[in-house]
Amino acid sequence: MSVFIIGILISVSACCADAKSTKDNYLNISDIRVTIAKRIVEDEHDISLRQMVFNLIDLKKGEKFSPALLDESIRMLQQSGKFKEINVDSKEEDGKFILFFHLTPYRWIKDIRIYGRYPVFERDVLAAMTIYPGNAFVQEVLEKQEAEIVKLYKNEGYIEPKVSVVADEDPADGNYIIKVKIDKGPFYSLKTIAFTGNKNFSATRLKWKMKIWREALFPASFGRFIEAGFKKDVDELTKFYRSKGFADVEIQPVIKKDAKNHTVSISLLINEGPCYRTLFSGNKAFWDSTLKKDLILLRDGNRNGLGLKRSIRKIEESYQSSGYLSAKIKAEEEPHPGKDDIRTIRIIIEENQKTIVDSIDIKGNVSYPESRIRKQMLTETGGIYGSGIFVPAIFEEDISSIRAFYISEGFMSPEVKQELEWNRDRSRVKIRITINEGVRTMVSSVKIAGSKVLSSDDALKLITLKEKQPFQKYMIGKDENALSRLISDKGYPYVKVKGEIEVATDRKQAEITYRITDGIYVSMGEVYSKGNLRTKDRVIKKEMEIRTGEPFSLEKTLLSQRNIRNLDIFKEVGFKTLGLKEEKDKINLMVDIEEQKPYFAELGFGYESSKEFYARTGIGDHNLLGLNKYGWVSGEISQTGYKSEIGISEPRFLDTYTSASMKIYAEQVEEFNENFGYKALGASLGLSPKAIKNFTPGLNFSLERRDQYRLDSSLPLGASISEEEYQKRSILVVTPSLTYNTRDSFIRPKKGVYSSLHVDVSKGLENSFDDFIKYRYDLRYYYTPVNRLTLAFLGRAGYIKAYGNKGQVPQDQLFFLGGTFDVRGFEENLLRFDSAGDAIGGRCAVSGSMEARIDLGANVEMTLFYDTGSVSKAFVDAGSDEFRSSAGLGLRYITPIGPIGILYGHKLDREKGESSGQIHFSVGYTF
Repeated sequence: MSVFIIGILISVSACCADAKSTKDNYLNISDIRVTIAKRIVEDEHDISLRQMVFNLIDLKKGEKFSPALLDESIRMLQQSGKFKEINVDSKEEDGKFILFFHLTPYRWIKDIRIYGRYPVFERDVLAAMTIYPGNAFVQEVLEKQEAEIVKLYKNEGYIEPKVSVVADEDPADGNYIIKVKIDKGPFYSLKTIAFTGNKNFSATRLKWKMKIWREALFPASFGRFIEAGFKKDVDELTKFYRSKGFADVEIQPVIKKDAKNHTVSISLLINEGPCYRTLFSGNKAFWDSTLKKDLILLRDGNRNGLGLKRSIRKIEESYQSSGYLSAKIKAEEEPHPGKDDIRTIRIIIEENQKTIVDSIDIKGNVSYPESRIRKQMLTETGGIYGSGIFVPAIFEEDISSIRAFYISEGFMSPEVKQELEWNRDRSRVKIRITINEGVRTMVSSVKIAGSKVLSSDDALKLITLKEKQPFQKYMIGKDENALSRLISDKGYPYVKVKGEIEVATDRKQAEITYRITDGIYVSMGEVYSKGNLRTKDRVIKKEMEIRTGEPFSLEKTLLSQRNIRNLDIFKEVGFKTLGLKEEKDKINLMVDIEEQKPYFAELGFGYESSKEFYARTGIGDHNLLGLNKYGWVSGEISQTGYKSEIGISEPRFLDTYTSASMKIYAEQVEEFNENFGYKALGASLGLSPKAIKNFTPGLNFSLERRDQYRLDSSLPLGASISEEEYQKRSILVVTPSLTYNTRDSFIRPKKGVYSSLHVDVSKGLENSFDDFIKYRYDLRYYYTPVNRLTLAFLGRAGYIKAYGNKGQVPQDQLFFLGGTFDVRGFEENLLRFDSAGDAIGGRCAVSGSMEARIDLGANVEMTLFYDTGSVSKAFVDAGSDEFRSSAGLGLRYITPIGPIGILYGHKLDREKGESSGQIHFSVGYTF
């Protein structure tokens, strides 16, 4: 957080002197005049400054002057964070006392521009600084930024970086643009890395374990030596050695820097120590692999034998928690004459029998049957329905649960004692529980006193402790808080609630009185903001759950803060309640904002099998005109066509929590292996209400002018295809949808469900070819049974029902399967094809996939998959309605924005003339 130095020049003593007419009698204030130092221009944020000042100061025209109120007024102006200087003066003219407030507002940092930052990300440079756009400009704070950025670049491996931070005043508005110029200078690069003492692993293998060595293989600044990264590499090498059994390994790094040539030579002195071979004997309850997880020495080392001792204790705890109370564990070292580099540790386990609960005898339970007491316990006797294993830690929790149960039922001081009777080898235990219930205290009466805001009836409905119910002392605090919240939300934030208890001498009854002091009524004042140099104030006020003049509510204030924080246009949002601490009768709110950078430009290109080479670009503004609207222009071209669009999105359509997105687009599509293409020009409007419990409904409208054409006009039309299909068509489509999503990640899901249903109600405006209803259903399930393995399942179904008088559906509206994103192993769209090798679509399509995604480490994932699908209800008599399947495997590299993969699918039911399989390149998961 930035530190602001505020200069305050206040003539308080002079004001007080001028205001006195007698010794302790102050004059009435005849006038209050506010002058604000002239800015270059007045914008939306500055015009209201004067009104804000009058609203924040407690001194009012016509009222008596008060030094205390003057101090309070100055404090409020300071807390607003809007003013660099505050100067208060006074003047007496003709018996009239006039107050003058001379205020100098801050100028603001409107932007921070960074030059020469590469290869460090801009966000990392900004994070190192203590200022951000929207902060007040303070020269002294600005001067501290250079040192912070220099420190960052030194940590990144640069030797003597030079940083210049200057502020340029924008003549248009008087605010400042901060320019950060970075001259990184030379950096240390890794020259050599040598290992000594590595007897069991080659230097090459150890080098590949070190990130600094791998990065040194890359040119330019990618291979710079970063000391913090080197320390992590040494730690990783230590972990590697320990995982291989070298628990006593010690690695001593030696760094030699050549300042002249800017190189670093590293020597790693390795004392491997002996290799521990750990064997287990006598263990029947646990596998060796399970017990190895308890070997702390292979994770944290074995200095002075402590790692082995801790490992044995850990194994003992595992046995204890499974009921083996008599288990004995010891470690013996097996000798290896002449081999000092090997230590074989045999962990000998004498499990003995599990300790079983023979019986549970409960006495003293007068008020409740034994069955009710047993429900509070996890410990149980052995039998058909229970294991009967005795675990001391769980039994102690049982005793606490019984005690807590009695307290919740009104017994203020219950005693629960335990007695355990063991057999000779401690394999059986008898449990005796003796309960001294004590006196049960019931609530005899509940009174509400002192509140004029809340009626007794409403208060009694709210509280938990009610008349004729068991008395629970700990619930008093909860009821106090509940009453406080309710009254506070009615505009009384200074309410005080105190619960008083009067217990009868026989402790059988308790009278409760909640004494309430409402405090003064407090109203919501004005909402001010700072830091939003681009965003309009009305955008912020729209998110407020509480309006000016309404009863002040802390709960609604917190909800408002959450609403504003949820806006994607802000990076940080802070609320300051002006006057709450001082217990004023009107609370003004200051919203402190750090805006996100709204503009973006992107350019990308790549290759994937479904469209081969492609390039895309786009520009946009996430805060268009400062109105929290998202506007964009984008385009993509590939070997299957092009698409361009311009759009605008409104997250609060008609001031509701429904987002609206409107776009105009033009596209041309020529899918692989299809004998037709189409051009389209259209517009769409999509509405999406706020998700409710993972459900997101949607409604989309689109109007499109479509022109379907043949790719080879010399070929004759099929018998089922009309020439009218190749005339221009106008189509209106209404699409309601419902989506359910519980996935843990959008980019790389490992658990959860995704399901969506879309229904396209299509109407041709010039003919009935596009008169149909298209149903599309998608179901995905992700499950991770063990670490590094995720199972993914996909089911898709689509169906088209024509309602036009022709009963025909154009080719460009049918379903096609085969290829990268549905049934792999087949060429794009060729799951079903005719004798000429052209894809055939149908009015019905069903497909499914199963994947096993295995994390191999180093951001590499191996995939095993099985796909199947069927295209049916075709308009031509070619191909088959039968399901066709494939299986295959692939590799994916996981990037921060998703995986890039190469996969091979093998056809399981290859037809004559088909290839055995297909290679697919994909960007992102296929599902």
